Amino acid sequence: MELTVNGKQHEHHGNGSVAALLTEIGAVNDRTALMVNGKVVPSNIWENTLLRANDEVEVLVFVGGG
Repeated sequence: MELTVNGKQHEHHGNGSVAALLTEIGAVNDRTALMVNGKVVPSNIWENTLLRANDEVEVLVFVGGG
């Protein structure tokens, strides 16, 4: 399924869930925030949140440092 992830076209080959997409792109779930079509998706529902073709996904990965 074709998605836009962080402003770039992405062909998702997983089961269509947000969790599958994050695994596919290598995001670490406990350091990630996510929006689909401009709406924040809480991490406790990622497994059950299904994406649709042409959805716009923004993935923010938090990095620690000093």
